[in-house]
Amino acid sequence: MKNYKYYSELGLHVIEHGHDLVPKGHLLAHHFDGDKKLKNVIDIGYGTVTNVGVMAMANDSAWAAPSGAAINTLAIQKFMATGTGVTGAAATDISLQTADAMTPATGVISLVSAANSQASKVVGTINYTGTEAVTEWGLFDSATLTATTGTPFTAGSATSGTVTGTPYTASSSTVQGQQQFIFVDTTKSPNIYGLCISNTSSVITVPAWYKVTDGTAAGTTPANADALTIRPVMLDHQVFSAINVINGDSIQFSFTLSLPSGS
Repeated sequence: MKNYKYYSELGLHVIEHGHDLVPKGHLLAHHFDGDKKLKNVIDIGYGTVTNVGVMAMANDSAWAAPSGAAINTLAIQKFMATGTGVTGAAATDISLQTADAMTPATGVISLVSAANSQASKVVGTINYTGTEAVTEWGLFDSATLTATTGTPFTAGSATSGTVTGTPYTASSSTVQGQQQFIFVDTTKSPNIYGLCISNTSSVITVPAWYKVTDGTAAGTTPANADALTIRPVMLDHQVFSAINVINGDSIQFSFTLSLPSGS
């Protein structure tokens, strides 16, 4: 039987499964009213680091290095969005279940460092313009949660997808292009997705195509006339008890991703 130990030091949260230490994200919410008075502090707890987020981190050495800003995974994972989905989060998730209409927050990233405990922290505030029960949160590498530029696919292979026309800027060692975005074939059943690791103006390259439902190898590829949706990489997804907001309310989310050593 594995022993489970829980640590909390200077806001760092790590779960130890026997001898295996794993990255884990912890979320704290400060709920304010329209006058910026604190209504509640909610310790949402631990979320789910996603498969596609880990895939993006594993490719960090190969991402482009634009002159404006780096696109390494943890450097751009700073956009927060919320929704009203209630199904528990899973590592295979690539998007919010039911995104709300609020403008995603652009968070501020910082290093939280202590002896033998290191973490990346992101703090951002979402302002609400209506009444809703907020039940899910995600951390993304772009504020644009969905786009359809280039739809439909015209062809595909085990590691590529060709889109309609030439709508993209080709990626290179110094140009991002469509890198760090997920392409979802929404015609296939179940839907399939791939993480763009490079692209020309009309062809994206992916490591593989995976089923959205369970993250396993798809066995199918994009085909002519298949519709596509472009999504940002969601690094962490959390689903929780409702935080009820009204017009003028805001929630400041503080996310801490612990990166343990010694495993």
